[in-house]
Amino acid sequence: MRLYYRVSPSEYREMLDKVKERFGMHEEIDEDKTMLMLDDTSRIELVSASYDPTTDEDVHIRVVINDESLREVFDGVFGPPYRVK
Repeated sequence: MRLYYRVSPSEYREMLDKVKERFGMHEEIDEDKTMLMLDDTSRIELVSASYDPTTDEDVHIRVVINDESLREVFDGVFGPPYRVK
């Protein structure tokens, strides 16, 4: 399941830190994208945040999960998703 969120640039860092701490994820930063990952991808494959302050008003968060029960956790942190696949 893929969840897509839009969040405020002033709040996204705190939100990512909550997710990172809750699940013990490690972080990688690649230019305009921040990625949180686990060694074991059976429940959570990826959490990524992309933001370009010159063109974007919001930070775009994409969450890829294999355990659909985790959706409530991510909705609780990021708010309701604007798209679910």
